[in-house]
Amino acid sequence: MITLHQYPEAFGLSSLSPFCIKVEFFLKVAKLPYKNHVEVNPAKGPKGKMPFINVDGDKIPDSSFIIDYLMNKHSLKDLEIKDPGAQAQAIAFKSMIEDALYFGLLYSRWVDPVGFKRMKSEFKSMFPPFIGGPFLEFIRRNLTKQSRAQGLGRHSAEEVYALSAKQISALATLLGENAFFFENKITYFDATSYAFLTTILKQPIDSPIKKAILSHQNLCDYVDRLDVVSGVRK
Repeated sequence: MITLHQYPEAFGLSSLSPFCIKVEFFLKVAKLPYKNHVEVNPAKGPKGKMPFINVDGDKIPDSSFIIDYLMNKHSLKDLEIKDPGAQAQAIAFKSMIEDALYFGLLYSRWVDPVGFKRMKSEFKSMFPPFIGGPFLEFIRRNLTKQSRAQGLGRHSAEEVYALSAKQISALATLLGENAFFFENKITYFDATSYAFLTTILKQPIDSPIKKAILSHQNLCDYVDRLDVVSGVRK
């Protein structure tokens, strides 16, 4: 049995982390039986992050390594991208989402004062009285430092959101009029693209990143389509 260790639900999403949503969505489309184990403390993960899976005592961390492990272990050929050109695009766009758009999402939640105010009100109740507020401020300071170290946090808010909007536009162009991003079927790539798009759309922060997605009807339709696959919507 696969046990998925992930952050708790938030905003009507299965987890507050798109990386956790990514793995759970993949488990569903791969039709692999699993159970959830909610973690609040990232230090419990083998690499100090969530998610990770436990398979018969073996712990596999990091969403990408988890999916690679499951693809190989269960020979999930139907979820592969077979065309070499499409494979190259998938690698590049996955990196764009997880290494660039992710920091735009992080900025909108924790650095932008408007987003942080909403995050604080949503998550304060998860902690004991008098602890939640200071702890969330501590998280904000750490993530702001992380954002600056990565580079995005050194830009103005307008510049950050302009970069994120370009990334969203690139995704919309890649999808075009297709139902899915590659080979007219769900592939492992959709776990990443869906996880991030649905997280941005469903979190209660009216950020410019959300507005950028809403300006592309094909991306909105794509999320609606995969909500059905994920079980969010029937």
